[in-house]
Amino acid sequence: MDIRRYLDKSLALGQCLSWLWTVLVIVLLGAHFYRASEYGMVLCVAGVLGLRCSSAAWTRWAVGLFLLWGMLEWSVSACALAQTRMVMGAPWMRGAAILSAVAVVTGLTGGMAVRQASRLAGEQGAGDAFLKAAVFMAVFLSLFYVRKFVPLEMLLLERFFPGLGMAEIFLAAWYGSFAAGLLADRRKSRKVRTRLWLFFACLFFVQFALGLLGVSQMLLTGRLHVPIPAFILYGSVFRGSLNAMPFIVLISTLLLGSAWCSMLCYFGPFDALAAKGRTLRPLPRLLQGALCWGRPAVFALGVCAAFILKHIGMSTGTAVSLACAYAFLSLLAMAALSRRYGGMMHCAAFCPMGLIVSWLGRLSPWRLRVDSSSCDACGACESVCRWRAITPESRSRGKALPRCTLCRDCIGVCRKNALSLRCAGLAPEVSERIFVGMLASLHAIFLACAMV
Repeated sequence: MDIRRYLDKSLALGQCLSWLWTVLVIVLLGAHFYRASEYGMVLCVAGVLGLRCSSAAWTRWAVGLFLLWGMLEWSVSACALAQTRMVMGAPWMRGAAILSAVAVVTGLTGGMAVRQASRLAGEQGAGDAFLKAAVFMAVFLSLFYVRKFVPLEMLLLERFFPGLGMAEIFLAAWYGSFAAGLLADRRKSRKVRTRLWLFFACLFFVQFALGLLGVSQMLLTGRLHVPIPAFILYGSVFRGSLNAMPFIVLISTLLLGSAWCSMLCYFGPFDALAAKGRTLRPLPRLLQGALCWGRPAVFALGVCAAFILKHIGMSTGTAVSLACAYAFLSLLAMAALSRRYGGMMHCAAFCPMGLIVSWLGRLSPWRLRVDSSSCDACGACESVCRWRAITPESRSRGKALPRCTLCRDCIGVCRKNALSLRCAGLAPEVSERIFVGMLASLHAIFLACAMV
């Protein structure tokens, strides 16, 4: 008993010393940024210190990965110091050696933290813990290098308080890990997805409203743009030039397929809100035709109209008025058709961006598959698919229709686990976990950079 008690005390002491050492390394990294007057980064490091004080399993992974990144920052500082002193003709070797040693210590501490996290995490929940930590670092690194290399002020907090964008990056990274944990739970995913999606859209349009009221910091370039997804296409035709949005949609769709339409679009949540709580009803023949040909028709008409308006020299003000009328008709379709028939009729039958995303989504590796040997044809998946992408015919073929947005609502309600999200060469569980991580990361990045 004395030996066991001694071992327990030794283990507790070792854990305490390990915790104190990690805190010391984090504080030293914070002091480095404080000395460089990067106060936003100091707040970010303080947030990481708070994570180290948390008992949640994923925070151990996150702190370890953050310190591995911290090793890179110390190394960059060592190289910068050496180059500067060499140009000045001053001694440089000792300073560079000290910073390099600190970089090595920081990296070793991060590696030990990762190893400790993997050892302490049991089989149950280990995957979720690593998923949340990976999302945390993916969002952090993406926004950090966007802030560093993109000339525009992409972060909203940076526009009001220059230098404090890193605090927003930390909050976005934490939010991404929080969203990933909720979306990974199939039982919660359906409700959580719509709420997070609506939160994103509301934040976007609050920013838009404040821009209309004259708060110029809410506008990325200081100029107002029409915040309607279809005008990502039509606006480019009317202007005769491309902005960043088509490329953002392209990259997002290549990474996540048609999930743009179920989590990343800022207009779709209102269609989902209109259909919320409504039972899917059979469609009349006209709307059945619209599901097949509505989006191509609207796409073709819109592109032709934008081309014609450009060449007749229509003023920008008149074009914006027409865009607002288009937005009103879209909202009318949501309020009338989606609410009446239960599905997301605007998104599934009339949105031209949905058509483009569906086409581009075929280039991504993600596919919804149905195991016909396990499916008992209960119809639960059909009853929750707001895009009407699952039918008895498609289910018998083992897949969804092309308008599927990979929302995963159907997977969460299947009692036989007959539906799964697949990626070539990966097990279904691994595929879905990677997909959820990428989805939560992009959602958090878009939220942090929500802009007009």
